[in-house]
Amino acid sequence: MRARCSLLAAALSLVAAGCGEQRGNATRTLPEPAGAAPTIDRRAVASAEVSLVDYALVVSDPRVPRAGLIAFAATNDGLVRHALAVDGPSGQVRTAALRRGERAVFTVRLPPGTYKWYCPIADHEQRGMVGRVRVAE
Repeated sequence: MRARCSLLAAALSLVAAGCGEQRGNATRTLPEPAGAAPTIDRRAVASAEVSLVDYALVVSDPRVPRAGLIAFAATNDGLVRHALAVDGPSGQVRTAALRRGERAVFTVRLPPGTYKWYCPIADHEQRGMVGRVRVAE
């Protein structure tokens, strides 16, 4: 009888261990892309790629070699929503607020000069998400 109870308890333990809710890929940390990634306008004479992190703009070189139509590509590699804005001669040009993993591209016509770029969301600029981009300098 005791052996039978032990076998029954072991069988129930195995059954209970196999039960549970199926949740799919529970380790995913980045959202699925909402569609095709935006591409850079072919008319652009130059481009600048920027990674938006908490709370910095990460760029390999903040210089754009030519003036004219410049494409800015921003990817949110941070944990919270970010955006990229550039203050040009005609005012601010910016992306929408980007969720983690999202990318946006915009173009702006810039003559030679130095321009401010930053995250315009909440206090992100004050927290360090600000810099200068040099165009044809």
